[in-house]
Amino acid sequence: MSPRSILLLGLLALLAGLGLMGHATWRIAGLDGESARLAEAGREAGASFEQTLQGEHATRQFAAFDQRRAVALARAGARRDRLLGLLLAVAGGIGVAAATAFRRIADEIDEARRHVEEERRGGPPRP
Repeated sequence: MSPRSILLLGLLALLAGLGLMGHATWRIAGLDGESARLAEAGREAGASFEQTLQGEHATRQFAAFDQRRAVALARAGARRDRLLGLLLAVAGGIGVAAATAFRRIADEIDEARRHVEEERRGGPPRP
């Protein structure tokens, strides 16, 4: 694999990872607000049940708990996506660094090869 293709793949992975992290962070922010709203609705339903002891308030509270659980699962998925995005961005950064190092090594090898060829011809090596 050539250093150029490694560089392109590294940049692609880096950009994809950053995009995934940004999208997951945006999702987490939205889900945090929804979770706070559902927590408040659950507290209100619980307080209403305590005051009136009517079953409909308990049913509302259970529904709020189910919705909060669904939001918590969605937040866990978004956090997982953000972590995967971070890992992808780090891998892309390592790929870019490796491609840069490979390019420098290849340039050094080419320069050394030119010096050897010049010495074989009997002329002074060119800088």
